[in-house]
Amino acid sequence: METSYEPGLWETVGHLIRRSPHYARLSNRLLRDKRLTAKQKAPLVGAIGYGLSPIDLVPGIVPVLGQLDDLIVLLGALRLTLEQIPAGIANEHLLSVGLIKSDIDADLADTIRASRRIVVTGARGAANAVKTGTRMSIKLASAGIRSLRQR
Repeated sequence: METSYEPGLWETVGHLIRRSPHYARLSNRLLRDKRLTAKQKAPLVGAIGYGLSPIDLVPGIVPVLGQLDDLIVLLGALRLTLEQIPAGIANEHLLSVGLIKSDIDADLADTIRASRRIVVTGARGAANAVKTGTRMSIKLASAGIRSLRQR
């Protein structure tokens, strides 16, 4: 029986980091291509603005998750841009940076999955901290009450 392999969170993040320069080069090539209209380039311009802006859904100061949300927006913008332009031009740019369209789809899915895993893990950790903190508070309060009774 064959089981599917799901890479670990950090393996996925590492892959996305290694692939990021390809996406930067692809974005640069698309933005510089004079055959494309401003309307076709608009999603990329917006995604780059979102990535550079200090105001976004998950601020960049939040480790890993702050960068993954920017990558989600960029990958979505790349998909949209590539869908809006002639297939020949899209393939020319993809091949020049060593990518195919399915790479973008797979990396977008991986980025969303990694983001979810980070959020779920963080929420579980926070819930455990609250639970532990509550237990600890009850123990400390009980100890304080016992010490008052002993006086």
